[in-house]
Amino acid sequence: MPRKRTLEKQTITLKVGGNPLNVTLHPPTRTRKSWYAYWTGLVTSKSTGHWNLDDAIVAAEFMLRNDGKRTTLGDSILSDLEFEEIQRAHYAKRKGAAEQSRSAKSLVNCLEAIRAFKVISGLSPISVAGPDQCAAFQRKCLTLPKTTLRPFPKSDKEAPSYSANTVVKWSVALQAAWERSVRTAGKKCVRGIVNENKLLAQNPWRQFTWIEGYDRPIRQFDAEELLGLLDYLDQKWAAVTVASLLAKVLLWSCARRAEVSSLTWQQLRVVGPECHFKVIGKWGVKRWFRLPELIHQELLAIRTDSPFVFAAYNDQLRRFYKRSSRPRAAKAVGLEFNPVCLGDWFHERLDGWSSTLQKGHAYTHVFRKTSLQYARRGEDASRRVAQDAGVSENVLMKHYVEESDPELREASNRTFKRVSASLPTEVACRYGYMEVVATELENRLQSALKSGNWAQVANLAAQLANRPHVTIG
Repeated sequence: MPRKRTLEKQTITLKVGGNPLNVTLHPPTRTRKSWYAYWTGLVTSKSTGHWNLDDAIVAAEFMLRNDGKRTTLGDSILSDLEFEEIQRAHYAKRKGAAEQSRSAKSLVNCLEAIRAFKVISGLSPISVAGPDQCAAFQRKCLTLPKTTLRPFPKSDKEAPSYSANTVVKWSVALQAAWERSVRTAGKKCVRGIVNENKLLAQNPWRQFTWIEGYDRPIRQFDAEELLGLLDYLDQKWAAVTVASLLAKVLLWSCARRAEVSSLTWQQLRVVGPECHFKVIGKWGVKRWFRLPELIHQELLAIRTDSPFVFAAYNDQLRRFYKRSSRPRAAKAVGLEFNPVCLGDWFHERLDGWSSTLQKGHAYTHVFRKTSLQYARRGEDASRRVAQDAGVSENVLMKHYVEESDPELREASNRTFKRVSASLPTEVACRYGYMEVVATELENRLQSALKSGNWAQVANLAAQLANRPHVTIG
């Protein structure tokens, strides 16, 4: 039988504060069951607590930086509280009001995914999870009812299981959360929250094949549903005219719920016969959207002293409840207008109306999907310019050109024309669009252009130019 290899004393050089220091590692013996470390300044050598040389070197480096104290389980493993604190630090980096609002929502989604992983995997702390535990989490989710994280006494015992898309959504958030805790993740790693030795060595979510999600059909309104919604609001909520107006603005604007419900009169831009609103959307994207003149007049009719366009909502809803069979509900309506409350209230009305539709439930974002479907026809000027310049559209818009009010107005007009041209006639009429007939001056200008009477063209153009140009509400 071959003799057992004898371990020999090792001398390594470690850097502390940029200065090299020699550390002597003494091997385990009959009386010493682990490697012992000694460096200049110690009275006697100290145990690293590890029999394996590689682990002993890591422990010695930690001891060298912490006045000879040996690492404990709490010193080397990232706790759940520390893991969540890293996520909070990441989402606190953005400082603008809009950016902070978006970050707060993203943080909620991230913490929800972390909670799901804790509850379903049963691991504590979750930072010790490997690729096997992560893969098992994905498979287990597909077998659990949707009430697992939020069980209630009256929860449906036969509730459907979590969908593959939900599991993939959680996994994406968890992969990003782990990446922020990996010391080799470069700029994605959030440093300064915990000691470096607690940061993870690798991301387990990158080491196995995920389950696959599925493509869900795009929910859009058809012409019958668009008309049916207005009929429903006129019948059930006739006194709350803000509701139908909000639906009309959502269709024409191609905007998100928060952007429309929080519109202010300061954002109004009136250019001759055109009514536009200037909004700053998600990720700070600036754009205009145009409304038909009839919608503009209806908005002016409900204008109050508040800077918000839909501020009449509170008074209208309060009066509605006072005259209904539920007068006490009027006390629950706030005194001051809150765009979030309007958006949530409209979402509930939309959900209740669509619950019996053949195409299934609808939500506010379906308006954006519907109007963008109508507006997708035609060419995009920025795409054509980018192709001619030999750059991508994103690079063109971010680094080379800037859209000022004239460009934003033209983009708004193009979208307005595409939507109005694509909508069925009855739908366009019910949603406030009436085909504009050219004025006498414009007809005379067109005739002068065709006949080549340039003097008359100049005269008529000057008269049209003297019309009111831009008015800010």
